[in-house]
Amino acid sequence: MKRVLILALFLLCGLLAGTVLTSVAGQVSFLHWLCWGDAIGFGWPNPATLDLSVLKLSFGISLEMNVAKMICIIAALACYLTWGKKL
Repeated sequence: MKRVLILALFLLCGLLAGTVLTSVAGQVSFLHWLCWGDAIGFGWPNPATLDLSVLKLSFGISLEMNVAKMICIIAALACYLTWGKKL
């Protein structure tokens, strides 16, 4: 159980670092290639909506991946394999 939580923490940190790197790379002209990617999902960009006049429900899920996020996730997995199993 402990190893699963540590893996989830490493992956979450990798996703966060990839998001920050994407934001920074979008503003730098020679790093713009790190922002290449696409999003897929159900109800994206407009979620499926069920309107019952009293209650409105929206359903949707999307996954957005780009080069920077993939690099950071791979680096997080490598860090987990190197250090995470020792914790």
